[in-house]
Amino acid sequence: MARVKCPRFGCRSTNCVPISQGKKYKTGKGLFGGAVGAVALGPVGALAGAATGFNGKREVTFMCQSCGKTFKVKM
Repeated sequence: MARVKCPRFGCRSTNCVPISQGKKYKTGKGLFGGAVGAVALGPVGALAGAATGFNGKREVTFMCQSCGKTFKVKM
């Protein structure tokens, strides 16, 4: 994994630590998956298809320990 650098101009430190992480829900992907699942398997398929909206990249919030700036990185 590549080292994360602070985006603040003048700092650019690699002394950054993760403070939170979360997955983004993609609405379009979830709606399409729910529709396909409903046609194929009924209500259970609709729920399983809607859960596909959570697939994909996650956002991790980092904090620079040199300057204190917080920033988000998609991983």
